[in-house]
Amino acid sequence: MKNLVIKGAGSVQEIRSDSEGMGGLIEPFFSFDRLLEFFYSNAYHRRAIGLKANLLSNIEDNGKLESATEGDPKRLLSALILNLELYGNAFLEIAGGKLYVLPSVQARVDKERRVWQYVDYKKVALEARHLSYYSPKSRYYGEPDYLAALPALTNSAKIDIFNQTFFTNGARVEKAIIFEGGEPTDEQIGAFGSFFGDNFAGLSNAHKTLIISANGEGAKVRIEDLAKVDDLSFEKLKAVLRDEIINAHGVPPRMMGVVTQSQLGGGGELIGQLHAFNQLTIIPKQEQIEWFFDAIGYPVKLKPVDVSSYKDDAELVGGLLASGVISVYEARQIMGFGGAKNE
Repeated sequence: MKNLVIKGAGSVQEIRSDSEGMGGLIEPFFSFDRLLEFFYSNAYHRRAIGLKANLLSNIEDNGKLESATEGDPKRLLSALILNLELYGNAFLEIAGGKLYVLPSVQARVDKERRVWQYVDYKKVALEARHLSYYSPKSRYYGEPDYLAALPALTNSAKIDIFNQTFFTNGARVEKAIIFEGGEPTDEQIGAFGSFFGDNFAGLSNAHKTLIISANGEGAKVRIEDLAKVDDLSFEKLKAVLRDEIINAHGVPPRMMGVVTQSQLGGGGELIGQLHAFNQLTIIPKQEQIEWFFDAIGYPVKLKPVDVSSYKDDAELVGGLLASGVISVYEARQIMGFGGAKNE
């Protein structure tokens, strides 16, 4: 069987090597544009990035940061860290004694690690600083936590495209109509063409019934499935991909509103997950961010998650959730995790 290439599905080769591009700028070993597409294609992925950015940007003491921003320091820090979590790289421009976030998708570095703004094949040198997570793949760029989950994000997006296409062409069933012992009349052929044709595609025509009559003694008509995907056949795969994406981010599933039947106990499990998440992910990253701002002369003190403050609420909310008194969405709102109802 030949390999099927889906138009618009994107290359499966997501990781490459750093390369020297226009004017000596170093192109990263993964596409920033591609990561931005993934950010808008998966609700759980976007939610995990936003959650970590919010937790990492809790300011305890902003030091000189407030005087160096034109607005709320929290807003600048949140934007910077959102870029850091999304791309594994963040860029802060220093101009006129003020700090500005340069979108990472527009930023490149050269071999001397100077920062450039690169838009529409035009480059501009900036007085900027580069903050990145470590990557064993590159000497110039960092990488985000979820980079190993790019295949899962790609497959999840393909499932969504498939389902969207199915609903768009829902009435175009892939079937063979077989006449045995007789020939279809012109009227029957016309009816088949109309029923399965473009005029009958779309949501409003889904699950309509086609009645077929056969002419002649012993004539039979049967409809054979040529290709069939059962309803909800992607449900389990989507759940597996969702869990892989969340796990790659290192975010506790219950913080993302993912609760299995075996996890409907009290809040103790959430407290344990939150404590590990805080110690292994949030605090080390906050220390790196604090070091970065201290190194550029704008010291800032960040506040880690206070796990103890969640204990009583988590136990109460966990019990209400288990008994069905409140929904997962309502539980997330109470615990301060926010998010949309359909995430």
